[in-house]
Amino acid sequence: MSITTQSDKETLILETTLNLIAERGFHDTPMSLIAKTSGVSTGIIYHYFENKDDLIRGLYRRIKMRFSAAIMADNPADLPFPDHVKHIWLKAYHFYLANPKEALFLEQYENSPFSRGIADYDDDPNMQQLYGLIRQDFADNLIRELPFEVLYQLTLGVAVGLAKQHIAGLIELDDTTLNDIAESCCRAIQP
Repeated sequence: MSITTQSDKETLILETTLNLIAERGFHDTPMSLIAKTSGVSTGIIYHYFENKDDLIRGLYRRIKMRFSAAIMADNPADLPFPDHVKHIWLKAYHFYLANPKEALFLEQYENSPFSRGIADYDDDPNMQQLYGLIRQDFADNLIRELPFEVLYQLTLGVAVGLAKQHIAGLIELDDTTLNDIAESCCRAIQP
């Protein structure tokens, strides 16, 4: 018999929620189903999360922090422009490709009333590092001074869209093509 810690229960609740939302969407995933599927009581869920909205935001934060850690891995700030942008782009593509349920959840969340834009993760140290890198690129006149959301769509938004198409079986891209696309995204944000 294994001992389940509170942290294990919270992780189980979050993973169950992710799986159910990937299958059923936000609105068709009630707390009672999360409790039943995870094997914990509804009261335990409310011990960790104030309500369903809090649970969904907690899941988003957990996934987004994993994403930001993945894209900022291997110190892209140590690379010159445009290599650091390409590095981050490729990491984003591969994160989404390797995590299709998380990709689906992030898309649903970021296109829902739950989303508060970049304010959802503005205290994430990896995202702060990314913002700092972007600010330095602005200061060095390496990229156009566009709103972060626009820069995201021109770069990581393309990576995410292509990864989703790959997950759906619509395309398959080799490393050479991925590098060419990442380089094209870099050119799209240059002055």
